[in-house]
Amino acid sequence: MASPITPRQVSSGAAFSVDRMAFAYPESLRAVFERFSLKARPGEFLAILGPSGCGKSTLLNLLSGFLRPQSGHITIDGVPVVPEHPVLGYVFQSPNLFPWLSVLENVRFGLRMNRRGSAQEQRDVALNFLRLVGLEEQAHEPPHRLSGGQRQRVALARSLALEPRLLLMDEPFAALDALTRASLNDELLRIWSGLGKTILFITHDIDEAIYLADRVLVLGLPPTGITAEVAIDLPRPRNQRGTRANPLFAQLREQLSEEIAKVMTSNQRVS
Repeated sequence: MASPITPRQVSSGAAFSVDRMAFAYPESLRAVFERFSLKARPGEFLAILGPSGCGKSTLLNLLSGFLRPQSGHITIDGVPVVPEHPVLGYVFQSPNLFPWLSVLENVRFGLRMNRRGSAQEQRDVALNFLRLVGLEEQAHEPPHRLSGGQRQRVALARSLALEPRLLLMDEPFAALDALTRASLNDELLRIWSGLGKTILFITHDIDEAIYLADRVLVLGLPPTGITAEVAIDLPRPRNQRGTRANPLFAQLREQLSEEIAKVMTSNQRVS
C-alpha cells in the first residue's frame, strides 16, 4: 500500500525558462526549434502534446542539458541548465532498471553514484520512496518479477529518491494497458500534490494530458514550436470517475483534438 506523504517529504518545485531557443541537429537541413520560448512556474504540472516528429523528446533533452541549443537560453531557477543538474529528474518511457540489482538497489543506485550519505542512509531513503509508490514489500525482488506498472513505479521512485525539483517525464506510461495507466496517473497526481515538484510530462494521449496537467501545450511541425496553449481549469484533487464526467473535460478534449488535427493537416500539406 502506498505511503501517505508527510510534511518532511515536501519540497518546492523549480521554475524553468526557455528564451528564444534555436536548435537543429547537425545532420539536418531543418531546424527543430526557432525562437522557441516557454516558462513553467514552480510546482506547475505541464503536459505537452504533439504528433511524432514534432520535437517533444528533443525538447526534454534540451531541458536536461543533454543537447545544447545553437542560440537562446535555458535556465532552471535562473541558472543555465547543464547535464545531470542536481534539481533535475528524468523518467523515461522504458523503466531502464538494472536486472542484476534488486528493486531496492535500483532505487538506491543514483544515491550511491552521487555518494549521498552512508550505505544504510541510502537504503533508508530508497525504502522510503518505495513505500511512497506502494512497493515496500517488493524491495528485495529482482525487477523481472514485477509487472510493467510496478517497474515504472520503481523508475519513478529512483528518480524521486534524488529529490529533484523538476521532473521530466517522457511518455512514461505509454506502453502500459489502460487500467494500469489510469492507476499510475492517479499515483502520480497523489505524489505530485504532496511533494510539490514541477513536472513536464510528454504524452500522445489527450485524455491523459487533460487529467494530469495544469496547462497543456501543443507542438506543431518543426520549427513551428508551440501552436496552442490550453489552461486546464478542472478542480483538484482529481479522480478518474468524477473528473472525466465533468462537462469541461469533454470540452477540453474537443478543443485539443481540433488543435492536434490542425497540426496533422499541416503535416499532410508539407508532405
